[in-house]
Amino acid sequence: MSAESNARSHAEQFHWWRGNPEMTQDEAELRDFMALRDAAEQLIALRVQDMREDDDMTWANIAAILGTSAQAARVQYAGKE
Repeated sequence: MSAESNARSHAEQFHWWRGNPEMTQDEAELRDFMALRDAAEQLIALRVQDMREDDDMTWANIAAILGTSAQAARVQYAGKE
């Protein structure tokens, strides 16, 4: 099982909104995925900050991990340091 497959399995098992009688099943599932996305984005930003501050990692190295350019990584995460 790949990391992505394992993460997907965990994401599909996350249920916070599902079962809420005030919304459809589709809306509840989308809200669950949005909550996971927001949490993952926050965790990534914190990890980038730690890597910059504690490990003196360059934007180029971080960008390689994120699969983006150094400039894009800096624009997205530098303001969150």
